Amino acid sequence: MRYHLIAKTILVTFFLLLSAAGNVWASPAQDQLKAGIDTIIHILKDDTLRGEANTEGRRKALRQVFFERFDFEKTSQLSLGRHWRDRTPTERKTFVDLFSRLLENNYVSKIESYTDEQVTYVKEQIRDKKAQIDTIIITDTIEIPIDYRMYQTDTGQWLVYDLVIEGVSLVANYRAQFTRMLESDSFASLLKQLEEKTTPDS
Repeated sequence: MRYHLIAKTILVTFFLLLSAAGNVWASPAQDQLKAGIDTIIHILKDDTLRGEANTEGRRKALRQVFFERFDFEKTSQLSLGRHWRDRTPTERKTFVDLFSRLLENNYVSKIESYTDEQVTYVKEQIRDKKAQIDTIIITDTIEIPIDYRMYQTDTGQWLVYDLVIEGVSLVANYRAQFTRMLESDSFASLLKQLEEKTTPDS
């Protein structure tokens, strides 16, 4: 599976989270998306968490913010697509656990390369309990459009369930990969491959 594209997606996404500028006209969805910014910046700038010796503590703190901002169960369900409904509760839980771990292993370490990129919020589209926030991240050489797809929980919290980077959806990308695999192989084989990807030194 082409995990490098998704790795780039998440890395750029956290550049955005870290560098977003304030906006007094922002919706609750955008405000909540930005809520992790100060925490993440504080973690990256905390002298007690810097350096290789403090990697474990730093990444633990970053993972906490990461998991607070994304609904991995919903992302997992959408990424598995029509194959989700055929899975048992145990299979679903295993898939969500492995898929979440895959994202964690591949991307949390990349957040640490944050280098003060800038971002512009282009527009918001909010309907009922769903929102899309369109943004542009600006680096020294390029501008990258990033759209956040979010939904509101019953408690009022807004969570990210999909990202669209330069027109490429995170969920759609994974769903295409998983569908191709399941057309020619078993679900157990997919779980095995995910487990291999999430095993240290694999």
